[in-house]
Amino acid sequence: MAVTLTSTLTEELTLFRRTLHQHPELSLEEYETTRRIRAFLDKHGIEQLDYPLETGVLAVVRGKQPGPCVAVRADIDALPIHEETGLPYASQVAGKMHACGHDFHTACALGAAVLAKTVADSDASFVGSILFVFQPAEEAGVGANMVYDTGVFQDFQVGAIIGEHNNPHLEFGKIGVKSGPLMGSVDEFRIVIKGVGGHAAIPHLAVDPILVGANIVAGLQHVVSRAVSPLDSVVVTVGQFNAGTARNVIPPHAVLEGTVRCLQPEVQDLVERRFTEFVHDTAKAYGAKAEVEYERQLPVVVNDEAVASVVWDSAVKVVGADNVVVATPTLGGEDFAQYQQHLPGCFFWVGTGKRYGWHHPSFDVDERMISTTSQLFVEAALEWLRRNA
Repeated sequence: MAVTLTSTLTEELTLFRRTLHQHPELSLEEYETTRRIRAFLDKHGIEQLDYPLETGVLAVVRGKQPGPCVAVRADIDALPIHEETGLPYASQVAGKMHACGHDFHTACALGAAVLAKTVADSDASFVGSILFVFQPAEEAGVGANMVYDTGVFQDFQVGAIIGEHNNPHLEFGKIGVKSGPLMGSVDEFRIVIKGVGGHAAIPHLAVDPILVGANIVAGLQHVVSRAVSPLDSVVVTVGQFNAGTARNVIPPHAVLEGTVRCLQPEVQDLVERRFTEFVHDTAKAYGAKAEVEYERQLPVVVNDEAVASVVWDSAVKVVGADNVVVATPTLGGEDFAQYQQHLPGCFFWVGTGKRYGWHHPSFDVDERMISTTSQLFVEAALEWLRRNA
């Protein structure tokens, strides 16, 4: 049966999203957000689950017959960014903002939960169950593993997971879906270059770590352009370069920090190896030493072909074939990838067509897509259950 939001529910979800937007909470601090989600679910009679999460909420809608289980996931945390939108419902917390649209995602999943319960109450053909995951700490990259480690996915024998992200670079009303890699891996590094300090006017008696670091910054792009196939996607960015205390002093050390992003797991392995070799060899060539800390934070978001097919077909049903497009990948990271290490899943784009991108102080979403996304979540979840019953 087709599922659509009433105008009353749409207005309620829009108000809920705006309330979250006014009261953003950072990763692992989402206590009031959690309370608001629980209150909304209680109001609509949706079953909540008791698992060891300090923030975040797990809920389930069960069909009239037992069967497989599919998960729908939304993230709930905000960012340490001072809002500059000028909206009447702008953040009331200085230095904190929903600058990535997690308030939008939460509202969409809540709408989907209400729609799913409506179907469960009235349609005897609803076989199985839908687990709703309101996940904390996505921005910290730890929330997905926290949820998975509660054991809820194992207890409910979840067979697949579906998630979405607003996309301000995708035209309003479009849905972007693809199988395979969609979002990049996230690796972070810290390089300590150990030279020999000295007087700026007597450099031959020192080993200048700033000079070494500058060559490493420039040379790391060699890893991108010459060590990796031009058909593969890699970004190496040095975001911090700290050294020195005075303009006439060569410091004894310098510290570089940054990130590496890839779209293929095998490329992630190659880049880490060549990156580390290059840094050590370059430092040695200049008479310095380098210490490298290289941490893999998130794997690549890789969409399962079968689950992506479900989402694509459901999107066609909801928005029409002309509004479903092949999703354009990004090297931005997402801890949704951590769920996909355990079970098949699909992460898709929701076109919100706004001017400013993610993590910008003037970022916003088009709230008209709340109802569309809620409906798509339910259609996709139900279609997956039908195909896997």
